[in-house]
Amino acid sequence: MFCSRCGNEVENQAFCDKCGNRIDGADGGATQQTQQRQEVYRRDKSDGLAAVLSLLIPGAGQIYVGKIGRGIGLLVLAIVIASLALLFFWLIVPLIFYVIFWIWNIFDAYNLAKEYNTLLETTGNRPW
Repeated sequence: MFCSRCGNEVENQAFCDKCGNRIDGADGGATQQTQQRQEVYRRDKSDGLAAVLSLLIPGAGQIYVGKIGRGIGLLVLAIVIASLALLFFWLIVPLIFYVIFWIWNIFDAYNLAKEYNTLLETTGNRPW
C-alpha cells in the first residue's frame, strides 16, 4: 500500500512514516465514518420577550425583532391614541380603541418574533 500524499510505501500503518498522512484502509478494512457538517440554527429572537416588551411599551417588541420603523410608528400611534383618551376621558371610544390596539400590538410582536425565527431556521439567513 502507498501513501496518497507522498507515495511512500506503508504496511498496515495508520499513518505514513515519511509525511504523517492518515492512510485510508490501514486499519484492516474497518469502515471509516465521514462526519458531515451539521448546522444548528438557534432561535435568535424570543417571542415571549417580544410580547413582554410590547406589553410594557407599545412598539418595543417590534423594535426588538428588527422592524424598527413599524415599532416607532406603533409607539407614536399609541401616544396619540392615549392622548385622545386622556383629553376626552368622558368618551369611552378612544379608551376602548387603545385597549384593542394594545392587545393587537402584543400579538403582532409575538407573531413577528415567531416569523423571524421560522425564516431563520428555514433559510439560515436573518430575514430583515
